[in-house]
Amino acid sequence: MEILELGPGVIVFLRLDEGANIGLLRTDDGAVVVDTPSYPQDMQELLDAVGVSVPEVQLVINTHFHSDHTWGNQLFDCPILAHRLCRERMKANLDGEWSAEAIQAEIAKEEKVDPDWAREAREKLANLYITLPTQVFEKRREIAIGGVRIQVIHMGGHTPGSSVVWLPEARVLFAGDLIFEGRYPYLHDADVPALIAALKRLPKFDAQTVVPGHGALCGEAEIAALVDYLETTWTLTADHLAQGHSEAETVADPNYPHYAEEPVGRREENIRLMYDQLSRMEKDSP
Repeated sequence: MEILELGPGVIVFLRLDEGANIGLLRTDDGAVVVDTPSYPQDMQELLDAVGVSVPEVQLVINTHFHSDHTWGNQLFDCPILAHRLCRERMKANLDGEWSAEAIQAEIAKEEKVDPDWAREAREKLANLYITLPTQVFEKRREIAIGGVRIQVIHMGGHTPGSSVVWLPEARVLFAGDLIFEGRYPYLHDADVPALIAALKRLPKFDAQTVVPGHGALCGEAEIAALVDYLETTWTLTADHLAQGHSEAETVADPNYPHYAEEPVGRREENIRLMYDQLSRMEKDSP
């Protein structure tokens, strides 16, 4: 992990090997946290690393519902802000894939592949209490804390409730999982055309620094590379579908672009996800 100060009081925990990147804003009236990691214990360690206590945190912002951006919420008693669709999905998951039984089943499944990870997960999630956002918004929410302006803007794309956090004075953009830098994006809950459209909006912020949900700090060049990968893969998959090719035939095409070195399996996985989304769109079209 690397701790960087991107401007006065603007801190990012770059967790290239540990999980999602986490943001922290220090103001005269307390701190603001942007996303929380999968394990509350890890969130506590991040705060300890920069000398911030839990009571100092006045607001938590979740950019989207995925567990590696929300499960550390339970550490805080302050307001937690997210888009309405983010909260709705989190609430629905409590009776499904986020139930205690489902979480333990997933850990048991992964234990066959990585027993060390499973052991750590069991320990760190033993007292997990998934805490939902307490405040929601629709299109955008502007907040001022300790003289710092914070804009939370709904974008969609990666998930229906995905948002970005923009600091206009510092010109820092926390893009959440709209951006995976140096690795293939996770598209399981994505609307690919909406994701591409959201990514094309990001350069309009004219950010000095863009913090991706995963990977190193980036800028317009990295955003353009991600858009190119998504557009090329989407178009090629649509061509295969139009020619009546099966999913297996489509995935086997060697002409698909390579976006990152790893994980290699994610490249084929994303082709399958796009094939499925395009197939559903074709069935739903009049």
